[in-house]
Amino acid sequence: MIERLPALGPTVRIMTYGMLIALPASVAGVNIFGGLVLITALLSREFWGAGRRLLSNPMVLVATFMLGLLLLGMLYTTGPQQDALAVLTKYRKLLFIPLLLPFFQEDRHRTLAMTLLALSIFFTVLMSWSEFLGLTHISDPIYGGPPGDAVFKMHIPQGTLFALQIVLCVGLALATRSWMLKILFMGMAFLTTLDIAWVMVGRTGKAMLPLIALWAIWEWLRFLHLEAKTCRRIVIGAVAVILGATLWVASRPTSMLGSVTREIHQSLETGVPTSQGIRLAFFGKSAELIAQRPWVGYGTGSVMTETEILAAKARTEVARIPTVNLHNEFLMWAVQLGWPGLTAILLFFMILLRASFKQSIPVGILIRGQWVVFVAGCMFNSYLLDFAEGYALVFSAGILLPL
Repeated sequence: MIERLPALGPTVRIMTYGMLIALPASVAGVNIFGGLVLITALLSREFWGAGRRLLSNPMVLVATFMLGLLLLGMLYTTGPQQDALAVLTKYRKLLFIPLLLPFFQEDRHRTLAMTLLALSIFFTVLMSWSEFLGLTHISDPIYGGPPGDAVFKMHIPQGTLFALQIVLCVGLALATRSWMLKILFMGMAFLTTLDIAWVMVGRTGKAMLPLIALWAIWEWLRFLHLEAKTCRRIVIGAVAVILGATLWVASRPTSMLGSVTREIHQSLETGVPTSQGIRLAFFGKSAELIAQRPWVGYGTGSVMTETEILAAKARTEVARIPTVNLHNEFLMWAVQLGWPGLTAILLFFMILLRASFKQSIPVGILIRGQWVVFVAGCMFNSYLLDFAEGYALVFSAGILLPL
């Protein structure tokens, strides 16, 4: 029966490349190409031929477990069913992991996919600089902010994609033997870093730069196979310099990172809502909710209902703000689905990291670089729930992991 199905591997990969190219700029493009990926994958000989391996793949199992928990959570949610369905719909992107795995088991296909994503994001980087310099005016005014801060996406997803662009370029530079391509990729990474540090006002990308720098140094040292003693000295020196520079920048109230501390103090002292003060209040609500129902949570789509209850009892203005998004992926799973939910999302990232050390050197580097961005970002945003960040994470797992 399987032999009668057509071999559609090249077609599935082309449709996936379309999703990757569309990701930084077009939601419609991702959805259209995603639908084509779904259809062609399910009609292909390769997908059904890989059925047994998919059923035993750790990442497929944990992604299935996560979706199963969300479905189960709909049965006992304290929130409206439409909210539960909305949350489940946003997490349906996890299905792309088993859909993509059978078609990206060769490094040349993986490298091409990541190169196309990097080039697509870099186009947004160039447009950000163009907006900043006043050469173009295509940014949607609804995003607000200064020119270049948000071109096709709001500044949080744009900052995340730009951080992802840096690790992709570093990984691709290490993967190629061509010095011309190495210089090209590192130049792209440098221009993107400057954009995050200078052009963008959003703090998401800025906060990731020190972590990316430490990751890049560590990967270069592993790649060069230097003596252990030399590596330790370089790592200690790099940590001291990067940590010192980060603390210095964060201690300056006029800097963007310094504004984080200022906003938190302002909200704590006066109760006035600020961006970081609101996040801190959400984290406090999450801790209270988890303590009340740690084992099963409140069900899928229950966050708004439960935070509204807590907000009604609050005394300060910042604490009286409810939310549908706790701005922390780990807390979202813990509040809605208890310890099983938190365990599932932790397993997701553990499997991703562990698999990186079993892959070829270039692919392993690409996985670990993206892992750093996603884990750090999930501490302050709900990446898997969000559109662009969530699809980028799913692509990392579905394209780069072994079947």
